[in-house]
Amino acid sequence: MNNIQKILFFATIVTLFSACSSNDFNEIDGGLLKNPNFDTNVFTATIQVSQVKESAVQTNSLGGYLLGQYSQVPFGTKSATIVAQVTLPAVNPTFGTKTQASENSENKSENETVTEAYLYIPFFNPNSSNSNASYSQNVEYTLDSIYGNRDASFQVNVRELNYFLSDIDTDLNAKIYYSNDTNITSNLGASIVSNTTSTYTISNKAITRYQFDNPQTSEDESKKVQDVLAPGLRIPLSTNFFQTKIINKEGSSELANANEFKKYFKGISVSASNFSKDLMMLLNMANAKIEIVYSYETSGTNSTTTETRKNRYELSLNGITVNLFNNSGESLTDSSKIYLSGALGQTASITISNTDIANIKSQKLMVTDASLLLYVDNSVSYTKEPERLFIYNTQTGAVLVDYQYDPTSNADSSTYSYLYHLGKLQKENGKGAFYQLRITNHILNLVNEIGTNVPLGIVVASNVKNTNSGAYLRDTNTKGKILSSAVVTPLGTVIKDVKLRISYTQPK
Repeated sequence: MNNIQKILFFATIVTLFSACSSNDFNEIDGGLLKNPNFDTNVFTATIQVSQVKESAVQTNSLGGYLLGQYSQVPFGTKSATIVAQVTLPAVNPTFGTKTQASENSENKSENETVTEAYLYIPFFNPNSSNSNASYSQNVEYTLDSIYGNRDASFQVNVRELNYFLSDIDTDLNAKIYYSNDTNITSNLGASIVSNTTSTYTISNKAITRYQFDNPQTSEDESKKVQDVLAPGLRIPLSTNFFQTKIINKEGSSELANANEFKKYFKGISVSASNFSKDLMMLLNMANAKIEIVYSYETSGTNSTTTETRKNRYELSLNGITVNLFNNSGESLTDSSKIYLSGALGQTASITISNTDIANIKSQKLMVTDASLLLYVDNSVSYTKEPERLFIYNTQTGAVLVDYQYDPTSNADSSTYSYLYHLGKLQKENGKGAFYQLRITNHILNLVNEIGTNVPLGIVVASNVKNTNSGAYLRDTNTKGKILSSAVVTPLGTVIKDVKLRISYTQPK
């Protein structure tokens, strides 16, 4: 468009607007709104709400795993232990510079000796999802999913697991591990920590590891940084145990095959106790490892001398991992309330009246909003309230259609995601007042006979971007579906009332 055309276009627009006085607009506006041919209204739908109390929850394949204890009235004290499979990074490892076969043929041992051993489990932080993340020495990082008092001191115990964690169950399906697995709890061996009385606190500082000195140089390499690890727990372990279990097995069949190794060193359990104050930590087991530092003898600058060198060997903990939960001191006695809590906790099941769905269709109501409102019981003193709840299909574990259409779904952080469908806890005077879960599209699908009116589950959620689901047990014979996001948080809330309010328009 050239300049003359632009001038003519804008002149025409100005003329048109000038021709319409404000009175003209008011007249048009009044004509549209004075006598609309539809009514707007809101009704409270009939719903059936039932409490679900879990006797056990599936705790393998969670992504993050809880360790510690957390107390909240009326849910009592929840405690969590981690059990993890140990895996070889590669088969047939060589310790020192020569294979065991070479040492045997030359009749010259390198005398590999374990000098230090550590269990390292990182906390979650904003960089955890980045596989290429790097950390800087002496820098403090923000830690995610730490519940309770961050200054609490505690003891950590690590024990050898004497039960094989199989991938496949007897029915040839993927094996499910539950939070009360007695095969695990009855097969825990002796402690393998270096000192059972040591106490720990959490730190948000990165962990620096240094190189080992090279005796052939004049420089002291032990003052140089080897690498910097994400903040986490670093627990000293028994050197004697790993000398016998790993280093002395160089060249053996136990280290020659990955599956045979899993049967040989079946795993570890990690528990925490003697807390000065409540503390529950969500740990990043995908990047956890056991670090073995050992010395060995090798030829010096000439064939007649021997030098002592050091090296590191690391075992992975990224195989099967399981959380074991225990609850004590629960007081969930008020049948008029709905109790929602994570870990081994409680969920709710909601069923929408088929009659209401039929009435919406027969009366040709145009549903504009359908919101579940869950009102928080403020008579409870919460240490920390869950910010989000999650609603899902209890039969399949799938999200609702509203989850897929939420305009905030692409936010980088879970905190700012799915705010329309899974609204944040609304507060009044600093206390939680209610949660709003919009299920408009779900209701429209039911009205249009798309899908089935199945019971909907409601759980506390630690991460609304995590839609993975697992199983739970109500008793020995009854199974259900639960979102994994509910299993990896200890938080809970008490709901005093639940309403489904449906806004609609209707032609006159």
